[in-house]
Amino acid sequence: MQINVAELDWKDVKKYIYSPNGSLPDTYVLDTTRADWETWTNFVNATYRVIFRDAYEQEHEKIDFAAVLQCWDKNETDGWPFASVFVGNIQVNCFFLAEDAIDGDIDTKQFEQANDHLGLMEYLTSLSKLLKKRVVLVEEGTRLEANNHFDPAPIIIVDHDIVVANAYWLDASK
Repeated sequence: MQINVAELDWKDVKKYIYSPNGSLPDTYVLDTTRADWETWTNFVNATYRVIFRDAYEQEHEKIDFAAVLQCWDKNETDGWPFASVFVGNIQVNCFFLAEDAIDGDIDTKQFEQANDHLGLMEYLTSLSKLLKKRVVLVEEGTRLEANNHFDPAPIIIVDHDIVVANAYWLDASK
């Protein structure tokens, strides 16, 4: 059952979406281009606190997109860039693994209050609007199948201003 995320009670959000079970859910923007990555980089560098570790493990306060491009172009195997974007109290880790998907890992244990969730939803909504693409939050280990379908289905789907949750726990209570 899909439901507007704003209609969910914080206790349910904490229990079912950000269950502190040790898993690390992922955020994804699919079908991205280098231009999308550059737009994302400029957005997070301007909006959030960032720690960027380049391929040489040097830390910087901004993402160096040229360093990311160099790794992609040279397909380097030694060292890989990594960024932590701090969305309020939530750390979103990005690994720059593929040009066609902007990924982000989150730690559910960091979600202690409703404002943590609201901050992440604001970040994902801004991303969707900025890139004009759908953004999803999926459980750790979710498989990406043909035609950009996920198995199991995303926990949260953000399409511009529309933010819905696959509230499976509501189906179970009927």
